[in-house]
Order: sequence, then structure tokens, then C-alpha cells
Amino acid sequence: MVTRTNLADGDTMAVIAVAYTLHNVYTALEAYFLRVAKFFENNLDGGGWHHQLISRMVLDIPGIRPALLSDDMTEGLDELRRFRHVFRNLYKSRLQPERVDWVQHYVESVVNLFAECHQRFVGWLDELIQAEEA
Repeated sequence: MVTRTNLADGDTMAVIAVAYTLHNVYTALEAYFLRVAKFFENNLDGGGWHHQLISRMVLDIPGIRPALLSDDMTEGLDELRRFRHVFRNLYKSRLQPERVDWVQHYVESVVNLFAECHQRFVGWLDELIQAEEA
């Protein structure tokens, strides 16, 4: 369960901490997706692969793997992906507490939905292992 931080009081350190956490949540999810893509589908194309990766994880590839993610996760994941890009490229700009709070809203549903998708995918992997051992 994800707990939201109230950013309304404008506490700069809280905004930075939440933004950094949001960045890390997406980075961890993307690393997971990348491993799945590389293991089951080979490499991703050059430019724009971050966005392609989310789209690929929704695909059911018969004979290869089931969809890792549900369609209803893509909007939230894409929002987190875009936020991570902005966060990584903040040099002279400031984080906008309203924007961080808005993205924080998405992370709750993404994490909860991802837990369900992960369990379903692990179940499929377990079935694959059992079939191989039989």
C-alpha cells in the first residue's frame, strides 16, 4: 500500500523526497520491464524505447509470453515515465509541488495494479517451469 505525502504546505524537502521516490519507483518498474523484454523478445529499438517498453508489456505474444501489464496501467505508467524524464533533467528549474502531487496520485494506482499483474505473470512462469519439469 502506498501512502501519499501532503505537499500542500510547500515544504521543499518533502517535495524533493517525494519526487525522488517517484523517480525511483518508475526506474525500478522500467528495469523489470526491460528484463522481461530482453529475455522474451530480444532488444528494443533505438530511439523512444522507454515509451515502446510500456507498450510492449501490454502485448500478449502467443507462444512467447502473456501480457505483463493490463491496459489500464499504461496512462499512469506513461505519466511516471514523463515525470522521471523531467526529474532527471532538472538543472535550473524548480520542482512544482502541484505537479509532484499530481504524479503522486498516479503512483498509488500503478503500484497496486502492478502487484496484481506481477502475481499473474509469476503464476504463468511457475506453470511454465512445472510444464518443463513434467
